Amino acid sequence: MKILHITTGANYAVITQYVRFVNENFDINEHTFLILDKQENIPIELSDRSNTIVIDINKGKQFNTILSYMMKSDLIILHSLCLSIYQQLFLLFNPFILQKTVWVAWGMDLYQWKREDNGSILYKGRNLISFIFRKKINYFVGIFPPDIDYFKNTFKSRAKTFYASYVGGLYNPLYEKDLNLISLAEKRVNNDCINIQIGHSCSSILNHRQVLEALQKFKSENINIYIPLSYGDMEYGNQVEEYAETLFGDKVVCIREMMAKEEYMDFLSTIDIAIFNTTRQIGLGNITPLLYMEKKIFMPAGSIMYEYYKSVGVQVFDYNQLNNMEFRHFVSPVDTSNAKKYIETQVKNKELKIGMWTNVFNAVMK
Repeated sequence: MKILHITTGANYAVITQYVRFVNENFDINEHTFLILDKQENIPIELSDRSNTIVIDINKGKQFNTILSYMMKSDLIILHSLCLSIYQQLFLLFNPFILQKTVWVAWGMDLYQWKREDNGSILYKGRNLISFIFRKKINYFVGIFPPDIDYFKNTFKSRAKTFYASYVGGLYNPLYEKDLNLISLAEKRVNNDCINIQIGHSCSSILNHRQVLEALQKFKSENINIYIPLSYGDMEYGNQVEEYAETLFGDKVVCIREMMAKEEYMDFLSTIDIAIFNTTRQIGLGNITPLLYMEKKIFMPAGSIMYEYYKSVGVQVFDYNQLNNMEFRHFVSPVDTSNAKKYIETQVKNKELKIGMWTNVFNAVMK
């Protein structure tokens, strides 16, 4: 069976590891990866793969090339909804292609797909096409368990759904290290500086400004605040950086450059408390290692991630309580006994991942 994977350069950290996983555990001759990006952006680990093809977005007639690969494939897997609105419309009018298409939903294109309504007919039309495409898709993959219910409830779809998470945990150098971490309890006893992380990217869905305002009452405490702002909406990132420095001065560090994977994991190991003030699934590549390292994580109660982690016995804390929280409670120790067990059984389990993705690859056969 010929399986075509299509993605963009939106997150090479995820895709590079995924291509490695597929090539190591499945028949390489059955899988082709189309990367829609500028040639100069492609990591060497991908460009050196024999089954990876770059569709250079600098050049014209890209969709004709994509279409030719689609026609020859038995299954098409979209890693994120990486097709333009016009390409989605084309597939809607060509159901013989759409019926063999799988959508692996990333947070943005599942939870934030709708363009803000400015009254324009064009915007309304784009939103309608986006909605219909998602509703008509035959196969849906949620990379986080609650994504499936959200998809079904939002689009009233009859699609065959799968849970298949990505594979970063199989190759994360963090899990192979002998970690010598200082616990939050130890830091409190020694009155050491408490390192706080806000979000992981330049995404407004993380509500950085609101978090900074909630933390302002702790400004005189022995804290440092770290805000990763190395990708996403960089203009939004500039605004966050300016506001953070206004409130916290030299107690805040905004990270504007991308780090290598191992370097970034080393950085995460220095964090004591992380805050993800968002209602949707986002930042799993940060949250999972933070949980593994027994860090304290705040999310809003009622949000998708908060409710999921609580349901599987992983302790997370309610961001909504932060405004009325004293510092001693903010930095109180956490019970992480179930977090590592969750990571070991769900994130680092290679056979589980192979089984998940085998089900997806066999979708058209069921």
